[in-house]
Amino acid sequence: MLKRLSILIMTILLVVPAMAQPKEGCECVFQLNVGAGQFFNDMTGLYYMLPDEDGTAMGIGSDKNTLEPGTYGNAYISGDLSTLLVNQGSLNYVMRNYSVGMKVFVTDHLNINLSGAYMLNLQPKKDFIEGESYQIDELNIKDYDVSITDATVGVGDIYASKAILGAVTNKLMVQLGMEYYFHTRNERIFPYIGAFGQFKMARIESLYPYTGQYIPTEWTSVDTDGTVTIGKEGYPDMAYEEVDMYRASRGGQALGFGGGINIGVEYALMEGLFVGVEVAPVCYQYTLLHLQVGGQDPYYATNHNLRAFAFPQLTIGFRF
Repeated sequence: MLKRLSILIMTILLVVPAMAQPKEGCECVFQLNVGAGQFFNDMTGLYYMLPDEDGTAMGIGSDKNTLEPGTYGNAYISGDLSTLLVNQGSLNYVMRNYSVGMKVFVTDHLNINLSGAYMLNLQPKKDFIEGESYQIDELNIKDYDVSITDATVGVGDIYASKAILGAVTNKLMVQLGMEYYFHTRNERIFPYIGAFGQFKMARIESLYPYTGQYIPTEWTSVDTDGTVTIGKEGYPDMAYEEVDMYRASRGGQALGFGGGINIGVEYALMEGLFVGVEVAPVCYQYTLLHLQVGGQDPYYATNHNLRAFAFPQLTIGFRF
């Protein structure tokens, strides 16, 4: 897939009229970068950053009661941020990142460059629609409470429709840097070294729909003689309330601040068109994770990540 995309991009760029051969002087460069993913890990659409809605502790990872190596935490200990949130960007990567960038040469050798990428996903909420059962004779009327919505009906009945959680996710990556180009005897080869700063953001916000779920609750009644009766769990006359009355909005976000040194080399295929490879010998990132449930105290966690020879990427661009 990546090979086909690269061929298509190169074909498109070949029809763009070249305006200048790489040479000394002020010039601008537009490029497409293809390499290891530099967003925060997407996994399942950032849903791993949403606090659970069932009252379990806030954090990330699985709630399985295990401390075995390689697992993602348990009900008491959060998972490892460096494996769940931060993309390591090593040479052995599977996640790919596509970003666009621009370089402006301020001198014969020095440029200022900017690149970035952004993704937005909006999922509207969908309310639960109750099913309809015609098998009345099979119901135990004594123990059946009409206020409880059953999501399962008979095969020949009208099926219920599941609710969908409303969610908005945002992912952003911006990189600003400066590079110094070296001239070689080969007019087609341009090695360079530079420094860069990075900012990353991943955010998810949720909005609960009507789910049709109920929880038992106490009921209170007053007899004609003034006697007050309070129902308790296990009583057949117990009342029920919608779970949605107690659910609060949830959200999670991660902010990343980092920087490093990058080295690379570009090769001019023809006038104005070049390909290049780049890697970061040293790259540091500070990550702040923030989880929030409406009306609850916020949950914060931090992570420091230092990488060597990270973020290898292929560059395809043209100069003018």
